[in-house]
Amino acid sequence: MKRALVLSLICVVGLAFAGFAQTLSGSWITEVCLDPQTAAFSDAITLTSTLTVTYAIGDWAFTSITDMDGTGWTDQDFSVSGLFGLIDVTSALGFDVINTLFDAWVTTLNLNMAGVAFTGVFTLEPGAAQLDLGMVAGIGSAVEGSIDIQFGDSTVPGCDLDFQNVTIGLDFLFCECAPIESEIYFTCAGFEYVEFATSGIAIPNLPWVTLGATLNFTMDKKELTITPAFNFGPIVCFDLFFDVTEDTGATFPGSILELIQIDIVGIGIGCTISGVDFYALSMFDGSLAPYWEQYSIDMGADACCGGVFEFGVDLYFMENATTLFDLALIEIDMKVNVTTQFAFTMGLDVDLDGGFTSWCLGFEVTW
Repeated sequence: MKRALVLSLICVVGLAFAGFAQTLSGSWITEVCLDPQTAAFSDAITLTSTLTVTYAIGDWAFTSITDMDGTGWTDQDFSVSGLFGLIDVTSALGFDVINTLFDAWVTTLNLNMAGVAFTGVFTLEPGAAQLDLGMVAGIGSAVEGSIDIQFGDSTVPGCDLDFQNVTIGLDFLFCECAPIESEIYFTCAGFEYVEFATSGIAIPNLPWVTLGATLNFTMDKKELTITPAFNFGPIVCFDLFFDVTEDTGATFPGSILELIQIDIVGIGIGCTISGVDFYALSMFDGSLAPYWEQYSIDMGADACCGGVFEFGVDLYFMENATTLFDLALIEIDMKVNVTTQFAFTMGLDVDLDGGFTSWCLGFEVTW
């Protein structure tokens, strides 16, 4: 009964908006999935639907995003963006329909005037409020300053706007060779720290490694952190995936930066033939677990049938399998573009150990 109500509501809303297609734009994406391995038939079918409608007038755009599933209306968001004189305005309001809760209201104002960029962000959540004020300005050709002030704390209930902290930043070029980013931070308790950071420090005869350095002062200590950055350069045809043992940096005093080991944890290769994309990937570090290898073929709308048909298949191979061709999972996605604004979609997942696991049918409408 609930699913019928949802489908009826979707159709009514969709047809209502379709009559105003000349003044509205948006999309309607719906998908129905069947899981044949679910014990109860009532749980075997899931429905998701997202209706996005945008009404634009002048420099302003008003958007509504409605999410529905098999239980009914689940989430609702509204947003507006536009120009108010010299001020860029964006505002978003969210509601949790299922739990009848207000999620948050976030409003951002941006003003650029005479080389100075002002930003204000107001966040209102249940029981809490926060206001962030920022300013960024260029001082000459190579110096940039910023101020960020925070009032209230959205993590602490009470809806107050007491002063929380202020961050003052200044970026400049030192000795024409080292870009410096500096920052000083105060809370309502007083001074917390001042920090200077730079990056791109070159190592002679080792062009694929550079270093970054951060010097941090507080009231009772001083720390220098060195962090490596790796750029192995372009890799022709193949993709190589690296894992560096020391890539998080070291803080002095107390530790020393050591470049201990570099591992190749994966390899991939891809190419496009007559509009069809092929990609093969093998990962040795468990990032694809429980699989270790993937092959993908994707055919875009330009490759076949005058743009009517799109197709994609992903094949996954199991780790530690006992068979030579250890194919474990097949994922298939298809799209039939009936018109430029309407398409049918289908998704199919087959687990070769567990059988047919998911079959999804849907459609996409844009206007």
